[in-house]
Amino acid sequence: MVQRKAIFITGGGSGIGRAVAQKFAANGWFVGLADISESGMKETAALLPAGASSQHKLDVRDRAAWDAALAAFATAAGGKIDVVFNNAGIPLGGALIENKPEEIERCLDINLKGVLWGAQAAHPWLKASAPGSCLLNTASAAGIYGTPGARSIRPPSSACARSPKASTANGPRTGSRSPA
Repeated sequence: MVQRKAIFITGGGSGIGRAVAQKFAANGWFVGLADISESGMKETAALLPAGASSQHKLDVRDRAAWDAALAAFATAAGGKIDVVFNNAGIPLGGALIENKPEEIERCLDINLKGVLWGAQAAHPWLKASAPGSCLLNTASAAGIYGTPGARSIRPPSSACARSPKASTANGPRTGSRSPA
């Protein structure tokens, strides 16, 4: 019996994460939905074939929670993880001088540190599945070029777009993609 491939998707409760979950599940993959929104994950799971997913409540800002979520997903997936799609993120618009310090900290914690924690936690799982495993980070197009009103998210997006090559060595493939 051939074991199906497994992908763990942060931000799987909506948007790009939901669309990616649907695409991979339609192609026979087992999908781990990770999100802070349990209702969003349930909605996404309802769109997938029966038995094609598991749900993992995850706040990407919590490094220890990453380890627990990935271990639970690996168990549900039959012991291995082929792809981790680091997709959770929040927008923060407006001029930098108008953003409150706590808004900026939350944006950095989710959009930058969450990606770094995910890469760090995923590495042993992906290395065990290599060759063929992959860490994929979503980065806003604002990290590549300026967008009026989105200046505050540019630094974490830029860092995420540039961090994968430094995140792993001699293991899984890494990359960042902008949906734009």
